[in-house]
Amino acid sequence: MLKKDFNFLLKLMKENAGWQFDEKNYFVIEKKIANFIRGKNYGSEEDLINELRTGNRTLINQVVETIAFSDTMFFRDAEVFADFKNKVLPKLKDKCRSRKEINVWSVGCSSGQETYSIAIIFDKCKKNFQNWKINISGSDISVVAINKSQRGLYNNFEIQTGLSIDDILEYFEINREQWLAKDIIRHKVDFRHYNVLDDIAGTNKFEVVFCRNLLKYFDTEHQDEILKRLSERQPQGGYLILGKNEKIPALDKYYYPASGMSDIYIAIGKQQAETVFNGNISISAPAKNDDKEQMPSFTRPKEFIR
Repeated sequence: MLKKDFNFLLKLMKENAGWQFDEKNYFVIEKKIANFIRGKNYGSEEDLINELRTGNRTLINQVVETIAFSDTMFFRDAEVFADFKNKVLPKLKDKCRSRKEINVWSVGCSSGQETYSIAIIFDKCKKNFQNWKINISGSDISVVAINKSQRGLYNNFEIQTGLSIDDILEYFEINREQWLAKDIIRHKVDFRHYNVLDDIAGTNKFEVVFCRNLLKYFDTEHQDEILKRLSERQPQGGYLILGKNEKIPALDKYYYPASGMSDIYIAIGKQQAETVFNGNISISAPAKNDDKEQMPSFTRPKEFIR
């Protein structure tokens, strides 16, 4: 792939999804574009890029969603979910006791495993939340991912990644050589298409927001914007759960670490946030002439997942 074409894809992702990819992501993007080309019967990368440059909005959305569709798994980073179950939920039960309602949002839910993991935890704790209203929502920029989430259908590899055999048998059932989420958890969740750069619809306040391994793909300006929007849709004291060891510079403008919990933060409240910080961050880089420069043959990183 020519470097100018790769940089065009990076620009496309930033303008349409806010994602800040760079050359470290080359192999992942290259693989996804290659799969897209085969699936749509394009003759070459050049043919696809040329059509994208015409501004074909439908095609642009399809390519952005293809690149943005990320890997996930059930109960990714088990200690975070253990803290959610054993430390966050007891505090929420006390805090929300008067109205008996909890709203949870899984942002960037990909193909739904995280959202169903949350539903499984609530089912395991159902004796503590009898007659409560538990609303669990998952959202993603990828329509393909949301469609898969809504189906709740997973292959043998997906279902065995993060789930114990007991949980598989309790919460899923065989469906044509795949595993279908049972109603016991499917009825607890809803999924919707959403780009985190768009305004957040509705008026619900979310006591818990899972935003794991998503913000790291954005530049600092967009990270700040997204965190601001999320914090404004949480009550003071609401919980934000990030990816393992995910460090976001703007985080302390809106949240502070939850004591004794892994990668979990507490909203300081809109009014407090506005009085602590003021200002915007902008990032710029010098332009380069790379029209004919080929992408280098990168050393494939050890953590690269096929």
